[in-house]
Amino acid sequence: MRKKLSLLFMALFLFMGVPQMAQAAEYPYEVEVNLTQNVVTVYKKDAAGNYTVPDRAFVCSIGPATPTGTFRTTDKYVWRALFGNVYGQYATRITGSILFHSVPYYTMYDKGSLEYLEYNKLGTSASMGCVRLTVENAKWIYDNCPAGTTVRMVKNNNPLPIQPEQPQKLNIYDTKLRGWDPTDPDLANPWHKVLPDHARMESINVKSARSSFAVDAFYGGGTYYLTAEDAGKVFAQLGKTLSQPVQPADTIHAMGTTQITYEGKTTEISYCIYEGKTYYKLRDLAGATETDISWNAQTDDIVLSDGEEPNWFNRVFLRRNLAVEISA
Repeated sequence: MRKKLSLLFMALFLFMGVPQMAQAAEYPYEVEVNLTQNVVTVYKKDAAGNYTVPDRAFVCSIGPATPTGTFRTTDKYVWRALFGNVYGQYATRITGSILFHSVPYYTMYDKGSLEYLEYNKLGTSASMGCVRLTVENAKWIYDNCPAGTTVRMVKNNNPLPIQPEQPQKLNIYDTKLRGWDPTDPDLANPWHKVLPDHARMESINVKSARSSFAVDAFYGGGTYYLTAEDAGKVFAQLGKTLSQPVQPADTIHAMGTTQITYEGKTTEISYCIYEGKTYYKLRDLAGATETDISWNAQTDDIVLSDGEEPNWFNRVFLRRNLAVEISA
């Protein structure tokens, strides 16, 4: 009888333990919303399983009713009715009536009805209490942070571990473009035929313990893009082999999203087509390969690193070659 009871307790222990282990594996990220700085920072796990590694950051807008505290996400909606007879895309519930979502639209399902004046307020306190994001960033949370993801809402002026890309400012007099979020991946988005702000080519010096070389990078909208060939060379310095991204079928659009597969995992990445060449967003490539990316303000370097303790042998430095101006 004792043997049977022991086996029963052991089975119950194992049964109870399985969901806990599965649950821990289900949450690849934790999210921190800084209400003071209007920035969302996403953290991934370190080697010990703690969420200490900054992965990406988004500009957001919060409001007077945005609470502080720690919460777990619940419901998700592709479209959601919001306060004030407006609607948001890619909503994820944080707590109560507080959601992550896009900047509001006047009409549900009409992606060309964006509240463009509100879009230009991203980075300031502008919502009733929800956390507003670009469509791209709201969709990223919707796609990558399952129900139960921890969200910490804090107030402080501490230095940010990652500086977020600044969103495009909309020309309120441009009736063709102002009604669309520039980051919306929908192929009907007219922004996909328009290059991002300050679009230009730049020469970038790449340096690592393995070698040094230069690549021509496309720069636009506050971020860098590389060709598949050059990206392969850069990530090879970290011992990572990039597959060829899925070539965009629609070459009419100057911007869009496609997919890349790395070690069996397929990830959506952004691209730009400039003067007939396709360039892929460096930050997205880093995310797809689980490579840390940061900016060293003192040396003006972009730093790619792999490993818990970055050193000369697991880092790659990318620095703009100021002596070479390819095109403006």
